[in-house]
Amino acid sequence: MTVSFQIQHSAMLLKYSGISFISGAVNHGFFSGERSLWTAAVGIVLFVAGAWMEHRSQNNTQSLIESLWVGTLLSIGLGFFTGGLQHFPDSPARSAWVVPLGFAISILALMFTLKMRMQRALIVYSLSLGLGACGLRQQLGRLSSLRAQPRMGGWWSCA
Repeated sequence: MTVSFQIQHSAMLLKYSGISFISGAVNHGFFSGERSLWTAAVGIVLFVAGAWMEHRSQNNTQSLIESLWVGTLLSIGLGFFTGGLQHFPDSPARSAWVVPLGFAISILALMFTLKMRMQRALIVYSLSLGLGACGLRQQLGRLSSLRAQPRMGGWWSCA
């Protein structure tokens, strides 16, 4: 089946917009207010709509329900991961657990999508990247403690 460019592009816009909304909800206090919960809910709906469009336009071996469930899981994982990274300087304590959780959720979602089992290479990849991210988080934490108050140049302007 040939998929039209318009359908592919619309599905991509919906999926990436959904991830962006979830990321925004994480960035601006996912657990601190009703507005962020609604933003995350809109993001999940957008991502699932895009995943549904993509599923219908391709010859998928997954059932629609499985595809939507995995899509929802993936959107939350990627939203947590990117949202935590984007606002690390603003909320390092939240980012310290949101980024690794998002990373783990996205790996699980991809494993479900690809119907993979836990293999040594996947464990090595996950642990390597996870430990690397922890080291980077430590260094960013040290840098953010050195930063001056926000001013004209942004949070990265040091005294």
